[in-house]
Amino acid sequence: MIGFVPNRSVARIWHLLTALLAMLSIGAQLSLVVGNINIGFGESSAPLGQRLFEFFSYFTIQSNLLVAVATIMLSVKPDRDGAGFRVLRIAGLFGITVTLVVYQLLLSDLANFTGVAAASNIGLHYVVPALAILGWLLFGPRGLVTWRALFFAMLWPLAFVLLTIVQGMVTGFYPYPFVNVEVLGFARAALNGLGIMLLLLAVGACYRVADTWLSRSRT
Repeated sequence: MIGFVPNRSVARIWHLLTALLAMLSIGAQLSLVVGNINIGFGESSAPLGQRLFEFFSYFTIQSNLLVAVATIMLSVKPDRDGAGFRVLRIAGLFGITVTLVVYQLLLSDLANFTGVAAASNIGLHYVVPALAILGWLLFGPRGLVTWRALFFAMLWPLAFVLLTIVQGMVTGFYPYPFVNVEVLGFARAALNGLGIMLLLLAVGACYRVADTWLSRSRT
């Protein structure tokens, strides 16, 4: 049943809470970056513009932003639909899911977070992913995850991988070690990027199958 949303009032509150926590977590880390305060990766001598550019180069930040935008829209209209929104919704879902998984498996030991940085890190990598995934399972809206939407949503991580590698080769900055061309070489970094792409596609396909099953169960 396309667009079905159970418990619309609760759904609005859930989506709004998800969006607020995502924006609060992003804003907290952004304030540390602007203030040039160590957020766990050591001191930075880069100018503000470069620090901001590097901050928004992280897949974690991008996926949390997508979730924030989608859930703000859903808090206003829980049964929202539309071609563009379908792409935004599935991109945020598979992005935040892979953010949770990859952080747990590969990245959690790479930085030593304390204080505000530790709290915002928990929000970005644990709380927001959990709320976003559970919010979709509980409130949908159902029937929006199509193969077409998934195809267009994959353009985002494709662009992310390509731009990350090119950016790193030009500036020397790599947001994640598994795409560091200088350390791994271009072939291995590209292969790792392809692996991330396939993981995102697999997660998106899982959401597609689950959405179909949940829609049929409701019908």
